[in-house]
Amino acid sequence: MQKREERFSLNRNDFFMSTVFRKYLLASVAGMMAASVSGMTDTVIVGRFLGEEGLAAMSLVSPVYLLYYTVGAVIGAGGSIAANHSIGRNRYDEYKSIFTLSCCMMAVMCAIMTGSGLCFLPQLMTALGGEGIVREYGEAYLSYYISGGSTTLLLYLPLNFLKTEGKPQAATGLFLISSGMNVALTWLFLSPLCNMGIRGAAAATALSMGTAAAAGFGLLMKGKGNTGFCRPRQTGKLAGEILRAGSPSGANNLCQSVRVMCLNHMILGIGAKALLPAFLLTRTVSDVMQSVMAGMAAALIPIIGVYYGEKDNQSMRVILKKTALAGGVAAAVMAALTAAGPEWMCRLFGIQDQTAAHQAVIALECLAVSLPFAFFNILYTGYFNAVNRPAISNVILLLRLLLYMLGPAYLLSIRIGIYGIWISQVCAEALTLITLWILILLIRRRSPELDGCLLNRKEEGMAEISFSVRNDLEDIVFASTRITDFCSENKIDGMKSMQVSLALEEMLTILISYCMDTEKEQFMDVRIKKVEEDIMIRIRSSGRIFNPILFYEENKDREEMFEKLLGIKLMVNGAKSIDFRETFGANNLLIYF
Repeated sequence: MQKREERFSLNRNDFFMSTVFRKYLLASVAGMMAASVSGMTDTVIVGRFLGEEGLAAMSLVSPVYLLYYTVGAVIGAGGSIAANHSIGRNRYDEYKSIFTLSCCMMAVMCAIMTGSGLCFLPQLMTALGGEGIVREYGEAYLSYYISGGSTTLLLYLPLNFLKTEGKPQAATGLFLISSGMNVALTWLFLSPLCNMGIRGAAAATALSMGTAAAAGFGLLMKGKGNTGFCRPRQTGKLAGEILRAGSPSGANNLCQSVRVMCLNHMILGIGAKALLPAFLLTRTVSDVMQSVMAGMAAALIPIIGVYYGEKDNQSMRVILKKTALAGGVAAAVMAALTAAGPEWMCRLFGIQDQTAAHQAVIALECLAVSLPFAFFNILYTGYFNAVNRPAISNVILLLRLLLYMLGPAYLLSIRIGIYGIWISQVCAEALTLITLWILILLIRRRSPELDGCLLNRKEEGMAEISFSVRNDLEDIVFASTRITDFCSENKIDGMKSMQVSLALEEMLTILISYCMDTEKEQFMDVRIKKVEEDIMIRIRSSGRIFNPILFYEENKDREEMFEKLLGIKLMVNGAKSIDFRETFGANNLLIYF
């Protein structure tokens, strides 16, 4: 027995979380990369066909589509984060209300933004600046982009809720559809075959995003997922949760829009109009590099959100640590790549002016230095939003995108010209990270019960136990017997202790048989917690999807299945409630005794 206890001591390993994390990470990074590479390719095509005037026009109008991204992110990302919290609290009716309300809010914003944008297009162009052919190109682009802007907004709903449904690969597929179509149509519409000019780039964006949005809603409504429409309840309360959860995502895009507009005006103000293409190149490369970082942060948000709803601090720390390690390495590699190849990037974008090309090289070198700092700022922004601290996320965004960016850029540009704007990239990211660490220290000093992740340590380990079980019958029996000790320590009566131990053994045995590959070593995560007078058992498995309750209902009248169903029958008859759901695209069984 001693050797057995050394092998298995009711500890949790990271098999389940690693499996889920890899699925979300790869899908999220691939999707973000596809979108950003598409944007870069789009810009390259415009530069090739319309020259530096076309690039300057794209730089001027970029705050407008960033504004669309802002609204889409607030409602789409905010709705999915609020829905993740509902899943963690096991409130699936509330989840459907959040989804329905998100769709209604997005539809209203589509009508408002399209109508007002088309009505006030000349005034909008005046605010953006520019003159001559650059203004002409910008107004032509926006006339088409705003007309199809609703497709941009609507796409944010399936992109985010598919991840909540445990289908990050499907969300990546939407990115690929949208990105591939956008690149192909942009080239087609700008080529001599169609000769639509810069309007073609806007039309390509609208058509590609509309197609992806339609496909996304089809995927959401397909199958037996948790997403569906209903008559929303507590609309005021839920709308507030959606907006609060989505505020960092919206603030990110809004601040990006204001930042770009202000930097454009600074560049024009110091008489460096010819350097707008260099600025656009730097921003485009930055978007591609930071898309990897944003993909990593986006991968942890739905996972952290569910665990936050469950108050499972241990799992949140593990996921955050994994993301930080993977992202730190990725940021270092991307910084090296950015610093290594600025000259060929200039040639790729068609920047021929020697002064603009020289400045683009310096700007990209500054960007490379800023990337490691940027990763941790982006990571903390996503993490604090997922743990219901959006105020900290918004502070990070305001500092890195506005205050610490525009302040140094303005002051330095007065003293050293355009070089000050490039250097301000490094200042913004480094100063923001330092400020964040100071803020965390101040919060912990005021609330000593919080750890470095600002999670409450006092709530941990109180009448609960979490561990992983190997897909092995001996390990299951061992875990079942040790649960008796846990029940005794927490003053759980003998009858309920026996029910918990038996239910755990029977259910884990069934899951091994129907969900897991017995030829490979795999693990299931188990969490047992005393909730007032009840005992909660949560079992998660990343194997094949298998609903034991539905399986029992479909086969309980078949005599040949009597022995196989006996364990489930005992559990069904003894438990107060049993609920099976798919979370993270994996099996999630919740039992109360």
